[in-house]
Amino acid sequence: MLEIASKPIHIFLDFNSVIVNLPSLSPDNQADCLDRIEQNVNILKTYLEENISLKEHLPEIPETGMAVLQQQFILAQAIESWIASLRHTLPESSVHTVLQSRKS
Repeated sequence: MLEIASKPIHIFLDFNSVIVNLPSLSPDNQADCLDRIEQNVNILKTYLEENISLKEHLPEIPETGMAVLQQQFILAQAIESWIASLRHTLPESSVHTVLQSRKS
């Protein structure tokens, strides 16, 4: 434990490669990737909300366990906010095209 606690903290997210390469995609594919990430973040947030709700009043759940759940939820919220801000930088046409194709 002390060895791990002494190391630098690296936060690696599976979708980092998508994020780094977004500019190389067409505007439509950029919007599509963001839609997919956003859907998965929403699934994760729902799971975490349910898990927190189930466990927050159980005495057998240690505070550190709850802290990890809260940390994951905060990270999911941050990613959600980041996606919303990134959408403002996408060309307007790509967002509308993807949304229209999803409705069909």
